[in-house]
Amino acid sequence: MKVIFLKDVKGFGRKNEIKNVHDGYARNFLIPQKLAKQAVSSEIKKLEHKKADDEKRRKERMAYLSEKAKELASMEFAFQVKTDESGSVFGSVSAKDIEKKLHNAGCDGAKVLLEKPIKEVGEFDVEADLGEKILARIKIKVIPEK
Repeated sequence: MKVIFLKDVKGFGRKNEIKNVHDGYARNFLIPQKLAKQAVSSEIKKLEHKKADDEKRRKERMAYLSEKAKELASMEFAFQVKTDESGSVFGSVSAKDIEKKLHNAGCDGAKVLLEKPIKEVGEFDVEADLGEKILARIKIKVIPEK
């Protein structure tokens, strides 16, 4: 029997995949557990429309994120940190601090790729993953607090 998987089933199929399975397995397990439904022509057409809509939304999101990455490349984010007379920094600028500034700039869900917190004064280039494997290069400026 041909079925459309509604959820991932380890060893059998992934969500939205159409596969042939044994009739008994489909009738007695997959369909009653709502893990799959029978693949009739109307359901296959619905699935194809859904996949096309999902692909369209994904492309629109990628275009939006690409524009956002270009916009972020032209911006500079400043952080003030406390320093002593010799210029040593008390504290640091972490990935979470940068993500908060990105959130305020309209980039929800961006993950900053920072190996260790910034603990010195100066300008730094940091990468952020905006989603859909789109990276943005961000300019960070750490300045002493006055």
